[in-house]
Amino acid sequence: MTPTTQFRIPQATKELFKDVCAYRQVSMCQIVIKSLERYITEATKDPVLLRHLKNKAISLQTGMVLDENKTWVPKETIQKEPDWRDLL
Repeated sequence: MTPTTQFRIPQATKELFKDVCAYRQVSMCQIVIKSLERYITEATKDPVLLRHLKNKAISLQTGMVLDENKTWVPKETIQKEPDWRDLL
């Protein structure tokens, strides 16, 4: 992932957003940040998502992964099952 994330917004939507923000004298960036914060606040009420984010943070910090028994183990110890697609 790059330090800056780019995404495409339809031109008509962008222009209308720009006009509304100018009329209300607010920064487009402020509105986007507030919208993202509201989305994150709402989304992180889901306990499954919170568990996933916690596990991801642990994995990034330690380099370990959860095995099939939900035990943290070094990534190298996980044996990948043979997959027929590997033979292609």
